[in-house]
Amino acid sequence: MIQFDHVSKVYPNGTVGLDDVNLTIQDGEFVAIIGRSGAGKSTLLRSVNRMHRITSGILMVNGINVSTLSGKSLRRFRRGIGMVFQSFNLFNNMSVLKNCMVGQMKVLKRSKEEARQQALKYLEKVGMAPYINAKPRQISGGQKQRVAIARALATDPKVLLCDEATSALDPTTTNSILALLKELNQKLGVTVVII
Repeated sequence: MIQFDHVSKVYPNGTVGLDDVNLTIQDGEFVAIIGRSGAGKSTLLRSVNRMHRITSGILMVNGINVSTLSGKSLRRFRRGIGMVFQSFNLFNNMSVLKNCMVGQMKVLKRSKEEARQQALKYLEKVGMAPYINAKPRQISGGQKQRVAIARALATDPKVLLCDEATSALDPTTTNSILALLKELNQKLGVTVVII
């Protein structure tokens, strides 16, 4: 599913984000990337969906050379990648349900009803169905993370990237989120890469 072949990333200021990385992640695999702060974990993850452009090497995702993508082809490619950010990136002015619908309607061009059904399906899976009318400020950090996961899954991604998705959570919530991701990986076959 994901293959890094001698991939390097050097930032304009000369900082090396990735240095000759070789890594293969199989379809349906659950992979955790562990390392010290500044080791390049987020850079590696963000390279997969081209949030960061690699400097050298070849990065293939689902048979596509990521470096060759631009414009419409890049947008189309990103539709198959779900991203869960450390800071959740929820829209504070929208309900939990609308947070999970808006991307589907804007990016995937799904109808409002189709997006609603898909959002409800995944909010149920992550245990957030009772909170569909709540705004992000009304729910806890762990609940926000569950909404972010549901939002990412509602787009039917082939790959789910989690950038330190549990770093700000308490140990009990962290274990719960990790168990949820593992269950979704096993039941849905989604390739999960988590930092």
